Amino acid sequence: MKSILLTTTAIVAFAGAAAADGHAGVSFGGDASVGYNDNSAGSNDGFYWEADLDVDLSATLDNGVTAGASFEFDIVDETNGQATVSDSYVLSLTTENAGLYVGDTAFAAETRWSGAGDMEADNFSAQDGENVIRGDVTVGGVEASISYAITDAGGQMTDIAGGTNVYTDEVDQLSVGVNGTFGMFTVGVAYQEESIAVASGVADGDPADYDPTDENGDFNLGEVFGISVGASVGGADITVAYASRETTDENSTGIQVAYPFGGGITGTVYYVSEDDADSDEDNYGVTVAYAPENGPIAVTLDYDYDQGVNKTALDGSYDVGNGVTILAGLYNESDSADEGTDAYIAATYDLGGGAELLVSYADADRTGTLGDDEVGGPEYQVGTTVELSFAF
Repeated sequence: MKSILLTTTAIVAFAGAAAADGHAGVSFGGDASVGYNDNSAGSNDGFYWEADLDVDLSATLDNGVTAGASFEFDIVDETNGQATVSDSYVLSLTTENAGLYVGDTAFAAETRWSGAGDMEADNFSAQDGENVIRGDVTVGGVEASISYAITDAGGQMTDIAGGTNVYTDEVDQLSVGVNGTFGMFTVGVAYQEESIAVASGVADGDPADYDPTDENGDFNLGEVFGISVGASVGGADITVAYASRETTDENSTGIQVAYPFGGGITGTVYYVSEDDADSDEDNYGVTVAYAPENGPIAVTLDYDYDQGVNKTALDGSYDVGNGVTILAGLYNESDSADEGTDAYIAATYDLGGGAELLVSYADADRTGTLGDDEVGGPEYQVGTTVELSFAF
């Protein structure tokens, strides 16, 4: 991904020029935080601070099309002197029923696909730093998207000749996603083609090569197809889905049912039949959520049997009042090399005006999460953390 250096003077000058045009607009936002964490194995050991700036540009063209650009800048960290470098960007042209996006934006299949539970075969590529070109269109009740990858997450172009590899394609991995409502049914279809990297010997790891999987572990080189159908029957939302990894001839067939019992309680169950050459294990799970509309307590209990591994997660929160919320969670994984229990307890205090104080303690017993900064759904840092954050 290409970096953009922008001085404060340039930002102010551009904002003034845009404001002079009645068809253009510039908006600024951002966030800042300062905190302390006592975990020497984490990424933040001791005091830490950072600030980001978000810039949104828009202009309404004469033909009714809206041109837009959004940038996110890392402004300050513990060095207090880093260059102002863009972390992400998206350029867009949009109308009421269509849009064209270029930059740090999701793939088409990722945008439109919704499966049924934990399906192993529906591993469509998930965009994380790649530059993507995607088009969206809405016709009647049907929404459709098509996309290609332009560069990998390291900024290498798909048509660069480097190392031992030579690429002749300008774009990579066609991705298509369509969903629509037809009477009582909601239908979704998604497809991605095999990446050009499969046949290009990309595994040599030369930094001059287009190498999507080395740069992003969530990029799947293979061809994937999926179709899902959903309906509401007797108050229950039922989804049936089929997905296939065409490259490896593996597939998943799943069914998921969600039912609101009333009183803020919703239950969801799923079962997925897996046809996998490496394992004959099926996946299944159940989730019970309690979240009354005006109640102070919210609790979610989740159990999953994922390819022979038992996973249990419990998250809860209590709104004490006066801006104070208490949160706690417990995560257990068994029958795997990463078995163990993670836990957290935290309190947040809403200071108003976008400011919040967080005090948390998290413990990571599982080998894969020890020392990480992502314990539980809220992704708390391991150890004790005190953090003051601001959103502008």
